[in-house]
Amino acid sequence: MNLRGQILVASLLLAVLPLALAIPVIRSSVQDRMTEVDARRVDDQLSLVREDLAERDRRLDRALGAITRAMEADNRFRLSLLGAGDDLQSYLRDYAGRQMSLADLDMLQIETAAGRILSSGHYREAFGEGDGRLARVLATATSGQALLAVRTANGDALVLGRMATLTVGGIELNVIGGLRLEQDALTSLSRDADLSVALVWPHGFIASNEELAERIDVLDDTDRRAAELEYRLRTAGRVVRAQTLMLIDDGQRSEVTLLAVHDRATLRRLLRDLDWRLGASLLLAIAGAVILAVLLAARISRPLRRLSDRTENLDLDRLDVEFHSDRRDEVGRLTRLLGDMTQRLRRDVARLQAAEHRATLGEVARQVNHDVRNGLTPLRNVLRHLEEVAEQEPQRLQEVFRQRKGTLDGGLAYLEELADHYSRLSPGREPQSCRLDAAVAEAMAAPAVSEGVRLINAIPTTLPPILADPISLRRIFDNLIRNAIESLRDHRGTVRVDARLGEDEILEEMRILVEVQDDGVGIPPENLDRIFTDFFTTREQGTGLGLSNVRRLTADCGATLRVKSEPEQGTTFTISFPLTQPVDSQS
Repeated sequence: MNLRGQILVASLLLAVLPLALAIPVIRSSVQDRMTEVDARRVDDQLSLVREDLAERDRRLDRALGAITRAMEADNRFRLSLLGAGDDLQSYLRDYAGRQMSLADLDMLQIETAAGRILSSGHYREAFGEGDGRLARVLATATSGQALLAVRTANGDALVLGRMATLTVGGIELNVIGGLRLEQDALTSLSRDADLSVALVWPHGFIASNEELAERIDVLDDTDRRAAELEYRLRTAGRVVRAQTLMLIDDGQRSEVTLLAVHDRATLRRLLRDLDWRLGASLLLAIAGAVILAVLLAARISRPLRRLSDRTENLDLDRLDVEFHSDRRDEVGRLTRLLGDMTQRLRRDVARLQAAEHRATLGEVARQVNHDVRNGLTPLRNVLRHLEEVAEQEPQRLQEVFRQRKGTLDGGLAYLEELADHYSRLSPGREPQSCRLDAAVAEAMAAPAVSEGVRLINAIPTTLPPILADPISLRRIFDNLIRNAIESLRDHRGTVRVDARLGEDEILEEMRILVEVQDDGVGIPPENLDRIFTDFFTTREQGTGLGLSNVRRLTADCGATLRVKSEPEQGTTFTISFPLTQPVDSQS
């Protein structure tokens, strides 16, 4: 995996993994916290209902106290109780109804200690009935109060009941009063829409909302017990608190289940919204991590890639690459370090090249000395022979001269050829403005080629001139074109010289790029790094100084020389000349 991929993966892991691990923890924490809050709200709701019942009981107790005091002070009630006239019996029968209305009660019943009902305000037809069971069971209730299932003129009702006793005219009486518990009262006690309250007993129920009422209504009497109710509501996803209260139903002790129920639909909606928000945050984190990784990878990898491209062809013979950067990070320091290293290498290579140049000059001098001696030896032998003939046989001097003239001409021709050969190693002269198309045309006109060789000068005449020594420029193209011709198989093929104005990918600036191409045998890969070395040659008659001299001459012109070759495919030499004046890159 490349550096960009590594940065992308690392950024995703650093940005996404902590968030992905935190999301379940956050959701679980929120859910636990909301469940705890819901449970506390249900407990508070249950406490609120109990407080309301306690307040109703206190109100009922005050009302019964007022009624009993009124009964003790009412002589007409006393007379009616003792059996006075018929008109007083009617007064006694209606007495509970009047007092119930005055005390704002929903139930009031006056009966004897034996249980006979003397007056009933909530159900007038109960006069004369009763067996005393209601009073006896109610007397055993904690604090003297309990919930009562009673019959009224409008049907059965659930009331909060309390009993008071008194003696009037020597007769012991039980006064039982009650306040009716209805749906409106429970609804008013529900603090929030998702909180519900219900009172459930074996033969009926009261619920603060319709949804809870429907759930209870489908249950039979046995399923309305507290434990069963709580279980069914919990499995339906509700938070439930249940409490049992004493109930007296038809004179029998029973139970009423007080329920406080919280519908968790709000919590589920909250959790869905939280999941959506956390998921969106995760996606944003992933997108942000990808964008950040791409930008960061581009910022890091782009300068590194440029450094890699610049250093790819960098070696001791190719130290013309510049490294500079204004960055203050590690990439900038690396770039400047490479620049300093390249400068040191240039200085060291310059000293090495100077030493090699001196050694080369010495070798060339020895070679020139050897070659000149070889050329002078036959001349010296001919002259010595002619001298001997002139002294000993002067009459034969002309004849011998004609015989040896060929040797003299051959020796002189050899020395002239040798002088021409070594003249190519002469130093350059002052640079001048030169046109590449003209220089290449002169170089192509010089060699005599066979009919199977095509020389193509494709250099545009519109290219700007370059600054170079004309002799050095001619020698550069002479050597490259002759080498290209000699590389052709069976003296057949094409040598093409082309040029264009474009950006040098290595130097990253506009240059004039000249390419000398051939479709010859190519250069083996193992020799590509050696062809510019002095005295390296693969030809029997070669000196090994041609391409090394071309490299030095291109450097004298301020240009760079590169080569690409594939065996049996051909070779391309590229010369990158600097511009002598700014040129529009679009031209």
